[in-house]
Amino acid sequence: MLGITKDVVTEIGKYYLIALILLIPIPLAGDYVTHVTILVMLYAVTAASLDILVGYTGRLSLGHAAFFAVGAYTSTLLAMNWGVSPWIGIFLGGLMASVFGLILGVPSLKLRGPYLAISTLGFGVIVWLMLINLDWLTRGPLGIPGIPPLPGIGPIDFRSKVAFYYVALAFTLVSIFLLHLLTKSRVGKILMSIREDEDAALSVGVDVPLFKVYAFLISTFFAGISGGLYAHYLRYISPEISTLGESIYILSMTIIGGFGTLIGPVMGAAVLSLLQELLRSYLEYRYLIYGMLIILVMKFFPSGIYGIVQFILRKVRE
Repeated sequence: MLGITKDVVTEIGKYYLIALILLIPIPLAGDYVTHVTILVMLYAVTAASLDILVGYTGRLSLGHAAFFAVGAYTSTLLAMNWGVSPWIGIFLGGLMASVFGLILGVPSLKLRGPYLAISTLGFGVIVWLMLINLDWLTRGPLGIPGIPPLPGIGPIDFRSKVAFYYVALAFTLVSIFLLHLLTKSRVGKILMSIREDEDAALSVGVDVPLFKVYAFLISTFFAGISGGLYAHYLRYISPEISTLGESIYILSMTIIGGFGTLIGPVMGAAVLSLLQELLRSYLEYRYLIYGMLIILVMKFFPSGIYGIVQFILRKVRE
């Protein structure tokens, strides 16, 4: 059904094995580097999930942080109010984010271009306002501190950055590998046909509304799981993780990295996260910097950082 051969799985899998080998020693660099790398990985999955919508389906979303927040709050509230294990709560957070994705995806099926972008922006604002005003549940703008960490397994304590790093690493590699397989599958090709020409896709029998909803469900599910892991790692969340600014931050990773490439958003997450750390004294100017970077990338390097890397590699081979 998906049209993925064993050769494709093997070809893609070897790159992820190399990535695993290269990333295993990162904790040796110290707690600070480990902490930053964990955040990079969680944002990388979120940006890659957005790429399924923006890059592969052509559905511009300005509210992706809302689904990240839904996953974070769902897992947190289940753990703190009902004693649900975070391992289960994180998965349920992904499912709840998909439910919200369905709520947004179905009514917006006929919307395109700026109209779709505005609807996703509005949805993101609604989620943000809910998190602020349902203070009996979410503690409003104060946020929720003291979130339980991931339960330990035997002698492994996931309150340790090193232990959590390997959870985040496994999650990141498996998630992006699955998304990568999706883009190589029949479903991925259909999503790209919708991006290129929706009417042409309809004319050859593609159920465009169904696959648009698929894209929303898949994208929001992975964003929700990322949010759940984020909550149980930092052990504090607030409505700030669902703001328009956060959505722009995630979208910037996707565009600057190179949308429609999947690996590009991962590169974008790494570059922007490191840039944020380097410019921590000038955070009030970060959106100005992101905007300038987006303009430069769209003007001179439409394929983003991924395209630049590919260009350099081609030159080296020559």
